[in-house]
Amino acid sequence: MTAAALIPAAPSWAQETTPPTINVATLSPSAPTGQNNWYRDSVTLNMSATDDVGIDKFQYSLNGGAAYIDVPVAGAPASATASAVITQEGNTSVRYRAVDTSGNVAAFRSISVRIDTRAPAASYPAITDGHVGHVATLIPTRTDPTPGSGGVAVLNMYLDGKLVPPLPVQTSDLSLGVHTLAVHLSDAASNSAKYTQTFIVTTSFADVGTLIAGFVTAGSVPAEAGAALQAKLDQAKALADADSAKPARQVLNEFVSIANARIAHGSVRSTLVGDARYLIDQLNGRLAPEPATGLKSEPAEGPKFIPDPVLAPLPHNPHADYNVLIFSKTTGFRHDHIPHTVAAIQKLGIAHNFNVDVYDPQLPTVTLPTSPFLSLDTLKQYDTIVFESNVGHPGPLNSITEQPNFEAYMNQGGGYVGIHGAADSFEIGTWPWYGNLVGGFFTNHPNGQNGFGQCGSCIHTEVVTEDKTHPATAHLPARWMTVDELYNFDRNMRADVHTLLSLNEDSYQRSLNSGNAATNPLQLMNGDHPIAWCQNWDGGKAFSTILGHFRTQYYDDSFMRIILGGIETTADRKGANCSSYRETSLLIEADRAAGLLTAAAADAAGAALDIARDSYLATNYTTAIPALNSIVALANDKASGDAAARSELARQARELREWMQNLNRNR
Repeated sequence: MTAAALIPAAPSWAQETTPPTINVATLSPSAPTGQNNWYRDSVTLNMSATDDVGIDKFQYSLNGGAAYIDVPVAGAPASATASAVITQEGNTSVRYRAVDTSGNVAAFRSISVRIDTRAPAASYPAITDGHVGHVATLIPTRTDPTPGSGGVAVLNMYLDGKLVPPLPVQTSDLSLGVHTLAVHLSDAASNSAKYTQTFIVTTSFADVGTLIAGFVTAGSVPAEAGAALQAKLDQAKALADADSAKPARQVLNEFVSIANARIAHGSVRSTLVGDARYLIDQLNGRLAPEPATGLKSEPAEGPKFIPDPVLAPLPHNPHADYNVLIFSKTTGFRHDHIPHTVAAIQKLGIAHNFNVDVYDPQLPTVTLPTSPFLSLDTLKQYDTIVFESNVGHPGPLNSITEQPNFEAYMNQGGGYVGIHGAADSFEIGTWPWYGNLVGGFFTNHPNGQNGFGQCGSCIHTEVVTEDKTHPATAHLPARWMTVDELYNFDRNMRADVHTLLSLNEDSYQRSLNSGNAATNPLQLMNGDHPIAWCQNWDGGKAFSTILGHFRTQYYDDSFMRIILGGIETTADRKGANCSSYRETSLLIEADRAAGLLTAAAADAAGAALDIARDSYLATNYTTAIPALNSIVALANDKASGDAAARSELARQARELREWMQNLNRNR
């Protein structure tokens, strides 16, 4: 008898009880085909597991484990793989597990699968059967088919074929007749479509009465004229209701005569006259045949995905004209555009012959090994320093070992370029010097929609180019549209800095892309909203642009010319008039304290500067100019004080005067 024969056979009920080992699943394709981690097509779930007795099948669940779908495995292998195609739309937590041939079930794992294949849709509730009155507000209702990725953004909006900011449309601003309103929509996954609504603006007696009341309230129509017009309108309506069409037409003609005689030529008069003549034609039965109306949809491109660049140090060029440092270290919110900004400025360095170093421990492939702010001598190697969204509270520079060196660097003629989140660096009140350097601290910004792709907080705005003499802005049109994250600040810095660009708050205060702003206006900066500026500060040259959140900006040549102009001027490679009223005010007070200006001269110069500054803030540039001329005359008077101090005061006053003259010419 063998030894093996002495071992009793296992009873039939003694089965293997160890469940399979299920591995972490993967998805194919591995990278989402849409934005914000969404797929825009079906996804393959790739599962694998091992087991001592063999894998019988895999299972997956799309409803939280309430039901599982089998994926059989042939041959009961000890190591098995299987795939399943997932088509369920929405954000699904897919559970998956393996079952062996003994019936043992592995504990489930789960993976998130986000699929959205359908574009958002638009409709216009205010438009009925293709018609809308003359006092309506058109706000497109935007929906994403459920379950979808949501975050629907209006990428572009067109009124009668013209690109316009995505805002509510007041039909009172439109002429009577046919119009088109188109919206290019995208959801968070970047499914996109364009919807074009063709509609006809009509009017009525009630609409005209509402228009008159609105124009009187706005001051566009004198109250007496408004009352006379309303009286004629009421009379005409009563006659029309009594089926007295001919007398009603005669009264409406009298309405037209009053409007022509008592309302200034312009859009208001044209609107009221046009509406009255429409009512006359309606009473005559002579309205023109109407064209076809309706809502048409068509496929459209969504936002492009821009992957992060692979960064490497820019080789040092011993023959470069100058040196630039990018400082993008953060101790707070981390902007995803930072690698793109670094790569874009490196590209500028190659094209314009300046070296670029980077200090940012969170970019290990490109950063300097130690902080250059630990040594003033190290900082002085750089002609200017770019503070690139270096968000941090209390801040990314140590108040003892680094901040004093940077202050000394600026005091000795250094350069500063602040980009976007540089205004959100350091706690308000902890380093006032930096707040004055950057121009103002960030407080908040309007919300946006994830349909923009890689900028969920972006909205459209119109930018006003206030000063085209600066190298950073000379290439820009007087007004231009951009999409970005739009900061509000702890102060109105206009009196302190030399504003180059500002925002037209009317272009986004009711943005369709910012929550309920269309019906509840955003709280912004009370209509005066600088967004890029320069200044001479504490011995150095400073430039700030608060635009630049959206990574697409760093692939736009026009935007990068703004950055280049800031670098070149703060590095003293190109000249720029960056005079400011604060700079000259501080000069006058310092000269007074040092005895370089007589008290009488300082008083007179300060009073004239106050007049010029207040005139500038009120956009009365012609009033500012003679006040500045008086400062120049005072500075040229030997009795006013020290020659060098008077010369510098005259220089600053002349630069302010030149600035005011340019503003006056371009208004």
